Amino acid sequence: MDRKYSILIFPWQGTRIRRVAFSQKSVRYLLTAGMLLAGIVALLFGDYLRMKFQRSEVHDLVVDTQLQQEQLSSLYDRTKEVQGLLAHWKELRGKVQASLPPQRRASVNGHEAVAGLENYLNSLQDQLKQMIASIPTSLPAAGRISSGVGTRPSPWDGKAEFHSGLDIPNPIGTPVYAPADGVVDFVGQSNGNGQTVLLDHGQGIITQYAHLSKTNVKKGEAVRKGQQIANVGNTGKSTSAHLHYEVRVNGVPVDPRRYLVK
Repeated sequence: MDRKYSILIFPWQGTRIRRVAFSQKSVRYLLTAGMLLAGIVALLFGDYLRMKFQRSEVHDLVVDTQLQQEQLSSLYDRTKEVQGLLAHWKELRGKVQASLPPQRRASVNGHEAVAGLENYLNSLQDQLKQMIASIPTSLPAAGRISSGVGTRPSPWDGKAEFHSGLDIPNPIGTPVYAPADGVVDFVGQSNGNGQTVLLDHGQGIITQYAHLSKTNVKKGEAVRKGQQIANVGNTGKSTSAHLHYEVRVNGVPVDPRRYLVK
């Protein structure tokens, strides 16, 4: 039996009492509609909060990208300056020697002055060469780059995330080479990165090699550019076999492709 419900409306004055009747079925429909409406409002409010949170994340990523560009510009200027000094090295030495009078060059004191200056210049030249050799100017493994430095959808949940390095897919066991001279700063497991190697190149430059299957170096070991340091793997939080390669300058991730020698 479908019960009836009534609502009585009492006017302030003058008019008669009004009565509005509802069936039990109508009440159910109204309650169901109200619950659906409340659910839709809750979903829309949840989407609003999620979009607001993602907008905040994007803003933080933009700030990180700006810091990265500043670090890139600073490192690029330093590299150009050092390369320019080395390019004009022989010319500078010739001018210094030519500026001494012939008799001064032939004298003992003059000879000692030239020898001392040459020793100093040679020492400075070695320091410049070492500085240049310590800047990563090649990729540590062959192959295409499947993901670069910057914002991308997460391969796990599709949300926007900042990817701090280059992903280079390769079969497990592919050699990984040092892109510059450096000292091994860390070897071992590193959270979601799996087997990892860190190289310290000085000048605030650190490179990272993650998801490795094998490491060929130990902490504190000095490595040379082109030396094999590890093998590509699929360890840690990884969707497939690849090398995750990072370059950080003073702790800020930068895009290594800007400094590759073509």
